[in-house]
This record gives sequence, structure tokens and C-alpha cells, in this order.
Amino acid sequence: MKKWLLIAAVALAGTGCSSTEPTLKTYMLPMPTSANTAHNISNKSLLIVRPVDVAAHLAGTGLVYQTSPTEIVEAQQNLWGESLSTQLTRRITFDLRQKQTQFWATQLTPTLSTAGIPRLQVRINQFNGVYSGVAEVAGEWLLINGNGDLQTVHPFSFRVPLAKDGYSAQVEALSKGVDELTTQLARSIK
Repeated sequence: MKKWLLIAAVALAGTGCSSTEPTLKTYMLPMPTSANTAHNISNKSLLIVRPVDVAAHLAGTGLVYQTSPTEIVEAQQNLWGESLSTQLTRRITFDLRQKQTQFWATQLTPTLSTAGIPRLQVRINQFNGVYSGVAEVAGEWLLINGNGDLQTVHPFSFRVPLAKDGYSAQVEALSKGVDELTTQLARSIK
């Protein structure tokens, strides 16, 4: 009888250890679909979009969620597919090409001479979900003229309600926040 109980206990303990591991998920900010696929850049001035500067707590691989007024957590199983700075720089550049006609936005590359070309620098301080059911996108953007002089600084803060619970909804809401940011940028840069 004792042998039977021992075998049953070992079998039950073994099944507890065989539970499935949490699923690792990776996310990318969605790129908007655009009807404007043909671009005439001949009459546009260049605007260099510098790599987006993200706060240290956002520079990791996990999505960030604020759990209280003073506490944030970085997800361990819900990760960005590539650096947040890279995704935001690409998205801002793309959106500015679609939303305004004065400048041709382009990312900074080592082969591009920046002399005399205006530059846009975006700093992101908040890019996270919040326990209150919103996503926050906040920071500031700076426009530097071709001479290297600061032309303007604009703080921004957008709160977008999450459509439902979960990290997918958080990424969608963050994307809408980026859309609001690039709409503000397109209206403001001159």
C-alpha cells in the first residue's frame, strides 16, 4: 500500500512540473497604410529625423506598464521586436512624409551631410500602458535649423484609451499616440 501511495505522489508531483511555459510574444509598432505611394521630392527641403531618444526605463526589450502612480514594470514575456528608438524613428519619418508637404523627412545616415539641413530631435519620456486603462506617449521635440540653432521646443503628452486589456491593445494605443504626435509635428514644422 505504501509503495502504491509513493508512486501516486511521484506521478502527481511530476504532472505539476510539466505545465507549459509562458509564451514569449514580440511586438512591432504598426506602420500606417498609405494611399500616397508616389513622392515628388524635387520641390521639398530635407529634414533629418535624428534617432529618437528614449528614457532609460523604456530602452529595454520589454513593453513597459505603469502599475501605480509610482511603480512601473517591464514585461518579461511581451517584448519589442526591435529597439523602440529604431521603430519610433522609422514611424515618425514615414508619417511626416505623408502628413506634410514642405519637407522630405529622412533618417540620419553616416553618408548624409547634415550641413545646412534642419534636424528634428524627439525625446520620449513615457511610452507605456497605465493601470487606469490608457497608453501614455509623452516627451518633447526640438527643431534645429540648418545653422544648428534651436528653432523651437514643444513638449507633448497624449493619453489614448486602450480598447481592451492586454499588450496587443497597449501597442495599438501607443501607435495611435505616435499618430497624434506626428500630426502635431506636421502642423508645427515650418
